[in-house]
Amino acid sequence: MNEIVYTIPEVAQFLKISKSKVYYLVKRNEIPHIRIQRNVRILHSDLAKWLQLKRSEEPSQMILAIDRALDLAKK
Repeated sequence: MNEIVYTIPEVAQFLKISKSKVYYLVKRNEIPHIRIQRNVRILHSDLAKWLQLKRSEEPSQMILAIDRALDLAKK
């Protein structure tokens, strides 16, 4: 397998969101990921598919989900 594998900070930088937001998405299983012991990794192909899926969602649902996630991440 010759695929790009991202860490949480790399995904956060790529998506232009905080690392805590990415960790939150992982915790809620909202973003595809794999665990290698305690380490979280995200495959490029999974991230691309997830982004494509998110683009097809209704914008209002996506905005509500992001707002809700940000509120919970602040707690």
